[in-house]
Amino acid sequence: TLQGIFLFGKGVVVKFDVAVSNSLRTDSHDTTKMQPKAFLVKKLWLWCLIAFVAEGFYSPAFTAVSSSLSSSSSGKFIEWHQLRGSTRKTSSISSTTALSITSSQSIGFDSLVEKHVLVVGGSGRVGGSVVTQLILRGARVSVGATNEENFIASQNRWVKLFPELEYSIMNNVSFVEVNREDSSSFEGLDKFLDFDLVVNTAGPFQGKVNTPNGVLEACVNNRVPYIDVCDDYCTAMAAKTKYSQITESPCVISTGCWPGVSSLMAKQLTEKALKEYEDLNVEDLDVKFSFFTAGSGGAGSTLLVATFLILAEKALTVVNGRRREVQAMKDYETVDFGNIVGPKEVSHLNLLETASVHDILGVGSTKSLFGTAPGFWNSLLGVMAQLPASFLSNEELMEKLAIFSLPIVRIVDFFAGATNAMRCDVTSEKEPDLFLSALYAHENLEPCVGECVVAFCAAVASGNVRDGLWFPEEAIESKDCSRVLKLASVGAHTVEVNGSNLRLEEVWG
Repeated sequence: TLQGIFLFGKGVVVKFDVAVSNSLRTDSHDTTKMQPKAFLVKKLWLWCLIAFVAEGFYSPAFTAVSSSLSSSSSGKFIEWHQLRGSTRKTSSISSTTALSITSSQSIGFDSLVEKHVLVVGGSGRVGGSVVTQLILRGARVSVGATNEENFIASQNRWVKLFPELEYSIMNNVSFVEVNREDSSSFEGLDKFLDFDLVVNTAGPFQGKVNTPNGVLEACVNNRVPYIDVCDDYCTAMAAKTKYSQITESPCVISTGCWPGVSSLMAKQLTEKALKEYEDLNVEDLDVKFSFFTAGSGGAGSTLLVATFLILAEKALTVVNGRRREVQAMKDYETVDFGNIVGPKEVSHLNLLETASVHDILGVGSTKSLFGTAPGFWNSLLGVMAQLPASFLSNEELMEKLAIFSLPIVRIVDFFAGATNAMRCDVTSEKEPDLFLSALYAHENLEPCVGECVVAFCAAVASGNVRDGLWFPEEAIESKDCSRVLKLASVGAHTVEVNGSNLRLEEVWG
């Protein structure tokens, strides 16, 4: 693989010999010296390639991965089925206990047994992780998409990842052709009303405020329970504005790990803070979200496009109730994500939780930080964030860039892994002694998303979400948050809490 990288790099260097040597001497962060857009993209990715090779030989991550690969008898790298038996690392506050979901709980995976779920976009990476997790929990699944050949390819991939589930995957997962933007394509299905739940993983996503959501419209019109993974606050709020007053079935938007589980972490910690410090109001609290994903987290081209599009936006922060925008991926700080993941560099990014916990929970100050690895990946995102917004918000161009980038991203992912971690901290200027923190970390982002989404599916399927269109922190009652978080952390290798009088089970069940 490394020989191939060198050959590829050598060819690119030869082709752009003089231009590249000149441009690499230019300060990449100085926007006044930037080259024309088309060449700048090539320059960035050449720099990425060179940095990847250099860092690969010397970084501890490369050494650790090389050791892991050489010691692995199968030679595979982090397969999904390796994660299902993983144990959770708990904090010193509580001893390690086996995760068990019993039928006596009001919210549990047993509520999904024999439920018929339509997963729109189920052939993709995110949708596929939801499909396989639903199958693991005994549900029957239909995948809604436009291309049956892609569905069959995904079905074969799932069988390779879960050979023990081959019968269920081949016999309990079916394909239906739908158009995600056209509600009539869903309402025209013979048995649309027979679905117990519809999970939309196909969008609209970043910057798609004006794109029709035919999936949600069909569910609202026909009172079918609905869940999605929308990661854009403006798009999510547009849906709430349009449908919240007429929704007569339980519908939860913006679920998953982040947003989704992260929002419930904030809700748990803020409520605990207000109980411990009765003189504080929710406006006095400061919530800081920190997120880390190694490499791209195994993202497909759709998620890469969403990442590029979000770099076009200033990052929202809220300080004492006032919204402020800051440059994305510019100023970094170090956040500790636990013993396994360790300290990572993170910076501002415009993520949904910042707005939702302020608007929904009433938190006075909040911000969201994000980082990735290897380190040059952060630098590359920082450089891209300084490109003109008109360039980064050009979806057609970003799609081409994502497709061009994908082979390089896959190489980096092979060495970097797909670790996902999120941390939520609650403090207050009025109470210097207040510090509450919750941490979640998973070995692989792809199954992590599926597990988190299916935890919300269980909440809806068990009848514990009231009718209406809700963000996660609205949909899940306080008494049920720890139960949903317990289900969501079924595959996590780390769940921790930190803070005075805060017990692990108060947050994680």
